[in-house]
Amino acid sequence: MLLLEAGWGALPSQFDQPQIYRGKVYPMTTALKTTRHATFGLMSLSLGFVLLSSIINSQPAASQQKPVSKPTGKMVTDRSRESQKKSTATSAPKPQAQASTGSSVGAVPPAKETAPKLTAAEATADATKAAQGIASHYRGGWQMFLHNPCHTGNSYIDMPPASQGRIKWTFPAEGPIDSSPAIYKGAIYFGSDDGHVYAVDEQNGKLLWRSKLGDKVKSSPAIGDGMLIVGCEDKKIYGLNNRDGKVIWSFETKDRVSSSPAVYEGVAYVGGWDGNLYALDAKSGQLRWQFPRAAESSTGAQDGSGTAAGEGAGVGNDPAVANANAAGSNTQGIPQSSLGRITSSPCIAPGMVIVTAHNGNVYALSTKDGRLVWQFRTGGKLMASPMVLDHLVYFGSWDHAFYAVDLATGKQKWKTGAAESFSIAATGTGGKIFAANDDLKLYCLDAHSGKVLWKTPINSPVPLLSSSPAIAGNMLYCGSPDANVYAIDIRNGAIKWKLKTQRPIVSSPALTNGGVCIGSQDGNLYLIN
Repeated sequence: MLLLEAGWGALPSQFDQPQIYRGKVYPMTTALKTTRHATFGLMSLSLGFVLLSSIINSQPAASQQKPVSKPTGKMVTDRSRESQKKSTATSAPKPQAQASTGSSVGAVPPAKETAPKLTAAEATADATKAAQGIASHYRGGWQMFLHNPCHTGNSYIDMPPASQGRIKWTFPAEGPIDSSPAIYKGAIYFGSDDGHVYAVDEQNGKLLWRSKLGDKVKSSPAIGDGMLIVGCEDKKIYGLNNRDGKVIWSFETKDRVSSSPAVYEGVAYVGGWDGNLYALDAKSGQLRWQFPRAAESSTGAQDGSGTAAGEGAGVGNDPAVANANAAGSNTQGIPQSSLGRITSSPCIAPGMVIVTAHNGNVYALSTKDGRLVWQFRTGGKLMASPMVLDHLVYFGSWDHAFYAVDLATGKQKWKTGAAESFSIAATGTGGKIFAANDDLKLYCLDAHSGKVLWKTPINSPVPLLSSSPAIAGNMLYCGSPDANVYAIDIRNGAIKWKLKTQRPIVSSPALTNGGVCIGSQDGNLYLIN
Protein backbone atom coordinates (compact mmCIF):
# COMPACT_ATOMS: atom_id res chain seq x y z
CA MET A 1 0.00 0.00 0.00
CA LEU A 2 2.77 2.41 0.92
CA LEU A 3 4.58 1.60 -2.38
CA LEU A 4 1.47 2.37 -4.38
CA GLU A 5 0.99 5.65 -2.53
CA ALA A 6 4.63 6.50 -3.32
CA GLY A 7 4.00 6.44 -7.11
CA TRP A 8 4.45 2.81 -8.27
CA GLY A 9 0.90 2.84 -9.59
CA ALA A 10 2.08 5.20 -12.34
CA LEU A 11 4.71 2.78 -13.76
CA PRO A 12 2.80 1.42 -16.83
CA SER A 13 2.10 4.85 -18.28
CA GLN A 14 5.67 6.03 -17.63
CA PHE A 15 7.39 3.02 -19.32
CA ASP A 16 5.13 3.21 -22.44
CA GLN A 17 6.70 6.57 -23.22
CA PRO A 18 10.09 7.05 -25.02
CA GLN A 19 12.95 7.42 -22.54
CA ILE A 20 15.41 10.30 -22.55
CA TYR A 21 19.00 9.81 -21.41
CA ARG A 22 21.71 12.57 -21.61
CA GLY A 23 19.73 14.46 -24.23
CA LYS A 24 19.02 11.48 -26.55
CA VAL A 25 15.65 9.82 -27.11
CA TYR A 26 15.50 6.04 -26.88
CA PRO A 27 12.30 4.25 -27.96
CA MET A 28 10.83 1.62 -25.67
CA THR A 29 11.81 -1.82 -26.94
CA THR A 30 9.70 -4.94 -26.77
CA ALA A 31 12.27 -6.62 -24.50
CA LEU A 32 12.20 -3.74 -22.13
CA LYS A 33 8.42 -3.74 -22.14
CA THR A 34 8.37 -7.49 -21.47
CA THR A 35 10.90 -7.11 -18.66
CA ARG A 36 8.99 -4.22 -17.22
CA HIS A 37 5.67 -6.13 -17.23
CA ALA A 38 7.29 -9.20 -15.66
CA THR A 39 8.97 -7.11 -12.97
CA PHE A 40 5.82 -5.25 -12.16
CA GLY A 41 3.81 -8.48 -12.03
CA LEU A 42 6.24 -10.03 -9.56
CA MET A 43 6.21 -6.89 -7.42
CA SER A 44 2.42 -6.74 -7.42
CA LEU A 45 2.25 -10.44 -6.48
CA SER A 46 4.75 -9.89 -3.62
CA LEU A 47 2.84 -6.87 -2.40
CA GLY A 48 -0.39 -8.89 -2.40
CA PHE A 49 1.19 -11.60 -0.25
CA VAL A 50 2.52 -8.98 2.17
CA LEU A 51 -0.87 -7.33 2.55
CA LEU A 52 -2.69 -10.67 2.91
CA SER A 53 -0.19 -11.85 5.53
CA SER A 54 -0.54 -8.56 7.41
CA ILE A 55 -4.34 -8.86 7.51
CA ILE A 56 -4.26 -12.47 8.69
CA ASN A 57 -1.71 -11.79 11.44
CA SER A 58 -3.56 -8.75 12.74
CA GLN A 59 -6.70 -10.79 13.57
CA PRO A 60 -6.74 -12.73 16.89
CA ALA A 61 -8.25 -16.16 17.11
CA ALA A 62 -12.04 -16.19 16.99
CA SER A 63 -12.27 -17.44 20.59
CA GLN A 64 -10.04 -14.56 21.80
CA GLN A 65 -11.54 -11.65 19.88
CA LYS A 66 -12.84 -8.71 21.89
CA PRO A 67 -15.50 -6.21 20.86
CA VAL A 68 -13.90 -3.03 19.62
CA SER A 69 -15.35 0.18 18.24
CA LYS A 70 -15.67 0.39 14.47
CA PRO A 71 -12.73 2.35 12.99
CA THR A 72 -13.61 5.59 11.28
CA GLY A 73 -10.69 5.49 8.86
CA LYS A 74 -7.32 3.90 8.09
CA MET A 75 -4.96 3.52 11.07
CA VAL A 76 -1.32 3.92 10.13
CA THR A 77 1.37 3.75 12.79
CA ASP A 78 3.97 6.44 12.28
CA ARG A 79 7.18 4.64 13.25
CA SER A 80 9.31 7.69 12.56
CA ARG A 81 7.54 9.59 15.36
CA GLU A 82 8.07 6.74 17.79
CA SER A 83 11.77 6.71 16.94
CA GLN A 84 11.93 10.45 17.44
CA LYS A 85 10.28 10.12 20.87
CA LYS A 86 12.84 7.50 21.91
CA SER A 87 15.78 9.58 20.80
CA THR A 88 14.61 12.86 22.32
CA ALA A 89 13.09 11.60 25.58
CA THR A 90 15.07 8.54 26.61
CA SER A 91 14.34 9.17 30.29
CA ALA A 92 10.56 9.18 29.80
CA PRO A 93 8.56 5.99 30.46
CA LYS A 94 8.20 3.73 27.40
CA PRO A 95 4.80 3.60 25.69
CA GLN A 96 2.71 0.70 26.90
CA ALA A 97 2.68 -2.20 24.46
CA GLN A 98 -0.57 -3.36 22.91
CA ALA A 99 -2.59 -5.31 25.44
CA SER A 100 -2.62 -9.08 25.09
CA THR A 101 -5.82 -10.91 24.29
CA GLY A 102 -6.15 -11.78 27.97
CA SER A 103 -6.40 -8.11 29.03
CA SER A 104 -9.49 -7.19 31.09
CA VAL A 105 -10.00 -3.87 29.33
CA GLY A 106 -9.07 -4.42 25.71
CA ALA A 107 -6.40 -3.27 23.30
CA VAL A 108 -4.45 -0.15 24.22
CA PRO A 109 -3.79 2.26 21.34
CA PRO A 110 -0.17 1.86 20.18
CA ALA A 111 0.95 5.41 20.94
CA LYS A 112 -0.80 5.63 24.34
CA GLU A 113 1.41 6.11 27.39
CA THR A 114 0.52 5.20 30.96
CA ALA A 115 0.59 8.24 33.27
CA PRO A 116 3.48 7.84 35.71
CA LYS A 117 2.53 7.51 39.36
CA LEU A 118 3.16 10.72 41.26
CA THR A 119 5.67 10.71 44.07
CA ALA A 120 4.66 12.11 47.47
CA ALA A 121 6.55 15.32 46.69
CA GLU A 122 4.83 15.69 43.31
CA ALA A 123 1.39 15.04 44.83
CA THR A 124 2.08 17.66 47.51
CA ALA A 125 3.21 20.16 44.87
CA ASP A 126 0.03 19.56 42.85
CA ALA A 127 -2.18 20.04 45.94
CA THR A 128 -0.30 23.22 46.82
CA LYS A 129 -0.70 24.62 43.32
CA ALA A 130 -4.42 23.80 43.22
CA ALA A 131 -5.11 25.44 46.60
CA GLN A 132 -3.13 28.53 45.64
CA GLY A 133 -5.15 28.73 42.44
CA ILE A 134 -8.42 28.90 44.38
CA ALA A 135 -7.19 31.72 46.62
CA SER A 136 -5.51 33.76 43.89
CA HIS A 137 -8.71 33.70 41.81
CA TYR A 138 -10.15 36.26 44.26
CA ARG A 139 -7.49 38.94 43.80
CA GLY A 140 -8.89 42.44 43.49
CA GLY A 141 -11.72 42.09 45.99
CA TRP A 142 -12.70 40.75 49.39
CA GLN A 143 -15.74 38.68 48.45
CA MET A 144 -16.31 36.74 51.68
CA PHE A 145 -15.09 36.11 55.21
CA LEU A 146 -11.26 36.23 55.19
CA HIS A 147 -11.12 37.14 51.52
CA ASN A 148 -11.41 33.79 49.69
CA PRO A 149 -12.88 30.27 50.08
CA CYS A 150 -9.57 29.00 51.54
CA HIS A 151 -9.80 31.69 54.28
CA THR A 152 -6.14 32.70 54.04
CA GLY A 153 -7.01 36.32 54.86
CA ASN A 154 -4.38 37.53 52.39
CA SER A 155 -5.54 40.54 50.40
CA TYR A 156 -2.77 40.27 47.76
CA ILE A 157 -2.20 44.00 48.30
CA ASP A 158 1.55 44.61 48.30
CA MET A 159 1.51 47.95 50.13
CA PRO A 160 -0.23 48.25 53.51
CA PRO A 161 -3.44 50.25 52.94
CA ALA A 162 -3.33 51.99 56.34
CA SER A 163 0.02 53.20 57.65
CA GLN A 164 -1.25 55.86 60.07
CA GLY A 165 -4.57 54.61 61.43
CA ARG A 166 -6.73 57.58 60.44
CA ILE A 167 -10.49 57.32 59.85
CA LYS A 168 -11.55 58.10 56.28
CA TRP A 169 -15.28 57.71 56.94
CA THR A 170 -17.79 55.96 59.19
CA PHE A 171 -21.25 54.62 58.42
CA PRO A 172 -23.80 54.28 61.25
CA ALA A 173 -26.02 51.20 61.32
CA GLU A 174 -28.96 50.92 63.72
CA GLY A 175 -27.39 48.17 65.83
CA PRO A 176 -24.04 46.53 66.73
CA ILE A 177 -21.98 45.15 63.82
CA ASP A 178 -20.49 41.70 64.45
CA SER A 179 -20.66 40.72 60.76
CA SER A 180 -17.40 41.03 58.83
CA PRO A 181 -17.67 43.08 55.63
CA ALA A 182 -17.33 41.85 52.04
CA ILE A 183 -16.07 44.20 49.33
CA TYR A 184 -16.77 43.85 45.62
CA LYS A 185 -16.58 46.32 42.72
CA GLY A 186 -16.71 49.46 44.84
CA ALA A 187 -19.43 48.35 47.27
CA ILE A 188 -19.07 47.16 50.88
CA TYR A 189 -21.63 44.67 52.26
CA PHE A 190 -22.24 43.76 55.91
CA GLY A 191 -24.95 42.72 58.36
CA SER A 192 -26.05 44.15 61.70
CA ASP A 193 -27.89 43.16 64.84
CA ASP A 194 -30.61 45.56 63.67
CA GLY A 195 -31.71 42.84 61.22
CA HIS A 196 -30.51 44.59 58.07
CA VAL A 197 -27.97 43.80 55.39
CA TYR A 198 -26.31 46.99 54.14
CA ALA A 199 -24.47 48.02 50.98
CA VAL A 200 -22.42 51.24 51.13
CA ASP A 201 -20.14 53.02 48.68
CA GLU A 202 -16.49 52.18 49.26
CA GLN A 203 -15.30 55.68 48.37
CA ASN A 204 -17.50 57.78 50.65
CA GLY A 205 -19.53 55.45 52.89
CA LYS A 206 -22.86 56.54 51.38
CA LEU A 207 -25.76 54.10 51.64
CA LEU A 208 -26.46 52.21 48.41
CA TRP A 209 -29.27 50.01 49.75
CA ARG A 210 -30.35 48.08 52.80
CA SER A 211 -32.53 45.00 53.07
CA LYS A 212 -34.53 43.91 56.11
CA LEU A 213 -34.27 40.24 57.14
CA GLY A 214 -36.03 38.40 59.95
CA ASP A 215 -33.52 38.75 62.83
CA LYS A 216 -29.94 39.66 63.74
CA VAL A 217 -27.37 39.22 60.98
CA LYS A 218 -24.08 38.12 62.57
CA SER A 219 -23.05 36.03 59.54
CA SER A 220 -20.58 37.64 57.15
CA PRO A 221 -21.98 37.93 53.61
CA ALA A 222 -20.33 36.31 50.59
CA ILE A 223 -20.64 37.33 46.94
CA GLY A 224 -20.81 34.97 43.98
CA ASP A 225 -22.67 34.79 40.66
CA GLY A 226 -24.32 38.16 41.21
CA MET A 227 -25.75 37.00 44.54
CA LEU A 228 -25.08 38.05 48.11
CA ILE A 229 -25.41 34.99 50.39
CA VAL A 230 -25.79 35.48 54.14
CA GLY A 231 -27.08 33.62 57.20
CA CYS A 232 -29.58 35.02 59.70
CA GLU A 233 -30.67 34.24 63.25
CA ASP A 234 -34.24 33.75 61.97
CA LYS A 235 -33.01 30.21 61.02
CA LYS A 236 -32.68 31.05 57.33
CA ILE A 237 -30.01 31.46 54.70
CA TYR A 238 -30.73 34.23 52.20
CA GLY A 239 -29.74 34.97 48.61
CA LEU A 240 -29.99 38.67 47.71
CA ASN A 241 -29.37 40.51 44.47
CA ASN A 242 -26.09 42.30 45.21
CA ARG A 243 -27.07 45.31 43.07
CA ASP A 244 -30.31 46.30 44.85
CA GLY A 245 -30.64 44.04 47.90
CA LYS A 246 -33.81 42.32 46.71
CA VAL A 247 -34.30 38.92 48.35
CA ILE A 248 -34.23 36.32 45.55
CA TRP A 249 -34.51 33.19 47.69
CA SER A 250 -34.36 31.93 51.27
CA PHE A 251 -33.58 28.49 52.66
CA GLU A 252 -34.97 27.44 56.04
CA THR A 253 -32.87 25.50 58.54
CA LYS A 254 -33.76 24.18 62.01
CA ASP A 255 -31.81 26.73 64.06
CA ARG A 256 -29.89 30.00 63.87
CA VAL A 257 -27.29 30.62 61.19
CA SER A 258 -24.26 32.65 62.25
CA SER A 259 -21.82 30.74 60.05
CA SER A 260 -20.35 32.81 57.22
CA PRO A 261 -20.91 31.28 53.77
CA ALA A 262 -18.05 30.18 51.54
CA VAL A 263 -19.09 30.49 47.89
CA TYR A 264 -17.21 28.67 45.15
CA GLU A 265 -18.14 27.59 41.61
CA GLY A 266 -21.81 28.46 42.01
CA VAL A 267 -22.32 26.71 45.37
CA ALA A 268 -22.68 28.30 48.81
CA TYR A 269 -21.53 26.22 51.81
CA VAL A 270 -23.03 27.28 55.15
CA GLY A 271 -23.17 25.70 58.60
CA GLY A 272 -26.05 25.97 61.06
CA TRP A 273 -26.67 25.78 64.78
CA ASP A 274 -28.75 22.70 63.92
CA GLY A 275 -25.50 20.80 63.32
CA ASN A 276 -25.81 20.60 59.53
CA LEU A 277 -23.59 21.81 56.73
CA TYR A 278 -25.65 22.88 53.71
CA ALA A 279 -24.50 23.06 50.10
CA LEU A 280 -26.89 25.37 48.24
CA ASP A 281 -27.07 26.50 44.64
CA ALA A 282 -26.01 30.14 44.83
CA LYS A 283 -28.51 31.39 42.25
CA SER A 284 -31.61 29.45 43.22
CA GLY A 285 -31.07 28.40 46.85
CA GLN A 286 -31.84 24.78 45.96
CA LEU A 287 -30.24 22.21 48.27
CA ARG A 288 -27.47 20.26 46.54
CA TRP A 289 -26.70 18.14 49.64
CA GLN A 290 -26.36 18.40 53.38
CA PHE A 291 -24.08 16.78 55.91
CA PRO A 292 -24.98 14.69 57.82
CA ARG A 293 -27.51 13.19 55.45
CA ALA A 294 -31.10 14.11 56.23
CA ALA A 295 -31.95 10.64 57.57
CA GLU A 296 -29.06 10.88 60.06
CA SER A 297 -29.53 14.53 61.01
CA SER A 298 -30.92 14.18 64.51
CA THR A 299 -29.04 16.51 66.80
CA GLY A 300 -31.20 15.90 69.88
CA ALA A 301 -32.35 18.39 72.45
CA GLN A 302 -29.99 21.25 73.25
CA ASP A 303 -28.73 21.41 76.79
CA GLY A 304 -27.59 24.51 78.63
CA SER A 305 -23.99 24.14 77.52
CA GLY A 306 -24.93 24.69 73.88
CA THR A 307 -24.00 21.16 72.77
CA ALA A 308 -26.40 18.50 71.68
CA ALA A 309 -27.51 15.95 74.21
CA GLY A 310 -25.64 12.73 73.60
CA GLU A 311 -22.50 14.34 72.14
CA GLY A 312 -19.40 12.28 72.71
CA ALA A 313 -21.38 9.07 73.03
CA GLY A 314 -19.08 7.10 70.72
CA VAL A 315 -19.08 5.98 67.12
CA GLY A 316 -22.09 3.71 67.37
CA ASN A 317 -23.23 2.30 64.02
CA ASP A 318 -22.59 5.34 61.83
CA PRO A 319 -21.22 3.79 58.59
CA ALA A 320 -19.49 6.95 57.38
CA VAL A 321 -17.50 7.26 60.61
CA ALA A 322 -16.70 3.56 60.45
CA ASN A 323 -15.40 4.02 56.90
CA ALA A 324 -13.27 6.94 57.97
CA ASN A 325 -11.80 4.87 60.80
CA ALA A 326 -11.07 2.02 58.42
CA ALA A 327 -9.26 4.45 56.13
CA GLY A 328 -6.90 5.37 58.96
CA SER A 329 -8.22 8.85 59.77
CA ASN A 330 -7.74 10.21 63.28
CA THR A 331 -11.32 9.50 64.31
CA GLN A 332 -12.32 8.32 67.71
CA GLY A 333 -15.64 8.54 68.21
CA ILE A 334 -18.49 10.89 67.62
CA PRO A 335 -21.49 10.02 65.50
CA GLN A 336 -21.98 12.36 62.57
CA SER A 337 -25.57 12.85 63.70
CA SER A 338 -24.29 14.66 66.82
CA LEU A 339 -22.18 17.46 65.41
CA GLY A 340 -23.49 20.05 67.83
CA ARG A 341 -23.50 23.57 66.47
CA ILE A 342 -21.57 24.73 63.43
CA THR A 343 -20.76 28.39 63.97
CA SER A 344 -17.53 28.44 61.95
CA SER A 345 -17.25 29.20 58.26
CA PRO A 346 -16.40 26.19 56.05
CA CYS A 347 -13.41 26.50 53.74
CA ILE A 348 -12.77 25.08 50.28
CA ALA A 349 -9.92 22.95 48.96
CA PRO A 350 -9.68 21.26 45.54
CA GLY A 351 -12.66 18.88 45.48
CA MET A 352 -13.30 19.22 49.22
CA VAL A 353 -15.08 21.41 51.73
CA ILE A 354 -13.74 21.38 55.29
CA VAL A 355 -15.81 22.31 58.32
CA THR A 356 -15.28 22.33 62.08
CA ALA A 357 -18.00 21.56 64.61
CA HIS A 358 -18.60 22.08 68.32
CA ASN A 359 -18.24 18.34 68.90
CA GLY A 360 -14.48 18.68 68.40
CA ASN A 361 -14.28 17.16 64.93
CA VAL A 362 -13.03 18.46 61.62
CA TYR A 363 -14.82 16.98 58.59
CA ALA A 364 -13.47 16.91 55.04
CA LEU A 365 -16.30 16.30 52.58
CA SER A 366 -16.57 15.87 48.84
CA THR A 367 -17.88 19.06 47.24
CA LYS A 368 -19.75 16.88 44.75
CA ASP A 369 -22.07 15.00 47.11
CA GLY A 370 -21.05 15.65 50.74
CA ARG A 371 -19.44 12.23 51.12
CA LEU A 372 -17.04 12.00 54.07
CA VAL A 373 -13.42 11.97 52.87
CA TRP A 374 -11.74 12.08 56.27
CA GLN A 375 -12.44 13.14 59.83
CA PHE A 376 -10.06 14.48 62.48
CA ARG A 377 -10.80 14.50 66.20
CA THR A 378 -9.43 17.09 68.64
CA GLY A 379 -9.77 17.19 72.40
CA GLY A 380 -12.01 20.25 72.65
CA LYS A 381 -14.77 22.30 71.06
CA LEU A 382 -14.07 23.80 67.63
CA MET A 383 -15.38 27.30 67.07
CA ALA A 384 -12.59 28.59 64.82
CA SER A 385 -12.98 28.31 61.06
CA PRO A 386 -10.39 26.16 59.30
CA MET A 387 -7.93 27.51 56.74
CA VAL A 388 -6.33 25.78 53.75
CA LEU A 389 -2.84 26.98 52.86
CA ASP A 390 -0.80 25.02 50.33
CA HIS A 391 -1.34 21.29 51.12
CA LEU A 392 -2.32 21.62 54.81
CA VAL A 393 -5.44 22.46 56.82
CA TYR A 394 -4.91 24.70 59.86
CA PHE A 395 -7.28 25.19 62.81
CA GLY A 396 -7.29 25.85 66.53
CA SER A 397 -9.22 24.07 69.28
CA TRP A 398 -10.45 24.61 72.81
CA ASP A 399 -8.07 21.84 73.88
CA HIS A 400 -5.36 24.58 73.99
CA ALA A 401 -3.70 23.38 70.78
CA PHE A 402 -3.30 24.56 67.21
CA TYR A 403 -3.17 21.89 64.47
CA ALA A 404 -1.80 21.38 60.97
CA VAL A 405 -3.35 18.39 59.15
CA ASP A 406 -2.52 16.93 55.75
CA LEU A 407 -5.18 17.99 53.25
CA ALA A 408 -5.24 14.70 51.35
CA THR A 409 -5.21 12.21 54.23
CA GLY A 410 -6.37 14.02 57.38
CA LYS A 411 -3.20 12.94 59.15
CA GLN A 412 -1.70 15.30 61.72
CA LYS A 413 1.44 17.11 60.54
CA TRP A 414 2.08 19.00 63.78
CA LYS A 415 0.36 20.65 66.72
CA THR A 416 1.43 23.50 68.97
CA GLY A 417 0.16 24.04 72.51
CA ALA A 418 -0.73 27.31 74.20
CA ALA A 419 -1.92 28.53 77.59
CA GLU A 420 -5.56 28.94 76.54
CA SER A 421 -7.98 28.08 73.72
CA PHE A 422 -7.78 29.06 70.06
CA SER A 423 -11.26 30.44 69.41
CA ILE A 424 -10.95 32.34 66.13
CA ALA A 425 -9.85 31.61 62.58
CA ALA A 426 -6.19 31.80 61.69
CA THR A 427 -4.76 33.35 58.54
CA GLY A 428 -1.44 32.88 56.79
CA THR A 429 1.05 33.80 54.10
CA GLY A 430 4.72 33.39 53.27
CA GLY A 431 5.28 30.30 55.40
CA LYS A 432 3.73 31.94 58.49
CA ILE A 433 0.46 31.31 60.33
CA PHE A 434 -1.19 34.01 62.47
CA ALA A 435 -3.52 32.76 65.21
CA ALA A 436 -4.89 34.58 68.25
CA ASN A 437 -5.12 32.71 71.56
CA ASP A 438 -7.38 33.39 74.54
CA ASP A 439 -4.24 34.07 76.58
CA LEU A 440 -4.60 37.52 74.93
CA LYS A 441 -1.68 37.07 72.56
CA LEU A 442 -1.39 36.88 68.78
CA TYR A 443 0.88 33.99 67.76
CA CYS A 444 3.03 33.76 64.65
CA LEU A 445 3.80 30.11 63.87
CA ASP A 446 6.06 28.51 61.30
CA ALA A 447 3.69 26.93 58.76
CA HIS A 448 5.88 23.86 58.26
CA SER A 449 6.84 23.00 61.84
CA GLY A 450 4.48 24.86 64.19
CA LYS A 451 7.40 26.59 65.91
CA VAL A 452 6.39 29.85 67.63
CA LEU A 453 8.22 32.69 65.85
CA TRP A 454 6.80 35.54 67.95
CA LYS A 455 3.90 36.49 70.25
CA THR A 456 2.31 39.92 70.64
CA PRO A 457 0.04 40.88 73.57
CA ILE A 458 -3.49 42.07 72.73
CA ASN A 459 -4.72 44.12 75.69
CA SER A 460 -8.23 42.71 75.87
CA PRO A 461 -10.32 43.07 79.05
CA VAL A 462 -11.87 39.64 78.41
CA PRO A 463 -10.11 36.37 77.53
CA LEU A 464 -12.26 35.45 74.52
CA LEU A 465 -10.78 37.00 71.36
CA SER A 466 -12.98 37.19 68.28
CA SER A 467 -11.50 39.17 65.36
CA SER A 468 -9.34 37.27 62.87
CA PRO A 469 -6.33 39.06 61.34
CA ALA A 470 -6.23 40.25 57.71
CA ILE A 471 -2.95 40.56 55.80
CA ALA A 472 -1.59 43.16 53.37
CA GLY A 473 2.09 43.28 52.48
CA ASN A 474 4.14 43.11 55.68
CA MET A 475 1.25 44.20 57.91
CA LEU A 476 -1.75 42.53 59.46
CA TYR A 477 -4.83 44.12 61.00
CA CYS A 478 -7.28 42.82 63.61
CA GLY A 479 -9.86 44.04 66.09
CA SER A 480 -10.04 43.35 69.81
CA PRO A 481 -12.58 43.29 72.66
CA ASP A 482 -10.66 46.27 74.06
CA ALA A 483 -12.40 48.25 71.23
CA ASN A 484 -9.13 48.87 69.33
CA VAL A 485 -8.12 48.08 65.77
CA TYR A 486 -4.47 46.93 65.73
CA ALA A 487 -1.87 47.19 62.96
CA ILE A 488 0.97 44.68 63.52
CA ASP A 489 4.21 44.09 61.61
CA ILE A 490 4.21 40.44 60.50
CA ARG A 491 8.02 40.30 60.53
CA ASN A 492 8.44 40.78 64.28
CA GLY A 493 5.02 41.31 65.88
CA ALA A 494 5.58 45.02 66.59
CA ILE A 495 2.39 47.08 67.00
CA LYS A 496 2.61 49.97 64.54
CA TRP A 497 -0.59 51.72 65.53
CA LYS A 498 -3.99 51.16 67.09
CA LEU A 499 -7.29 53.02 66.69
CA LYS A 500 -9.94 53.20 69.41
CA THR A 501 -13.65 52.69 68.73
CA GLN A 502 -16.40 53.05 71.33
CA ARG A 503 -17.27 49.38 71.90
CA PRO A 504 -15.65 45.91 71.60
CA ILE A 505 -14.83 44.60 68.11
CA VAL A 506 -16.01 41.16 67.03
CA SER A 507 -15.95 41.82 63.27
CA SER A 508 -12.89 40.80 61.26
CA PRO A 509 -11.43 43.41 58.90
CA ALA A 510 -11.65 43.44 55.10
CA LEU A 511 -8.87 45.13 53.12
CA THR A 512 -8.85 47.14 49.90
CA ASN A 513 -6.43 49.60 48.34
CA GLY A 514 -8.60 52.30 49.95
CA GLY A 515 -8.04 51.12 53.51
CA VAL A 516 -9.05 48.78 56.34
CA CYS A 517 -12.81 48.24 56.70
CA ILE A 518 -14.16 46.87 60.00
CA GLY A 519 -17.34 46.97 62.05
CA SER A 520 -17.70 47.66 65.77
CA GLN A 521 -20.33 46.90 68.39
CA ASP A 522 -20.72 50.67 68.68
CA GLY A 523 -22.85 50.33 65.51
CA ASN A 524 -20.38 51.98 63.13
CA LEU A 525 -18.60 50.65 60.08
CA TYR A 526 -15.13 52.19 59.78
CA LEU A 527 -12.84 52.71 56.81
CA ILE A 528 -9.32 53.43 58.04
CA ASN A 529 -6.45 54.59 55.83
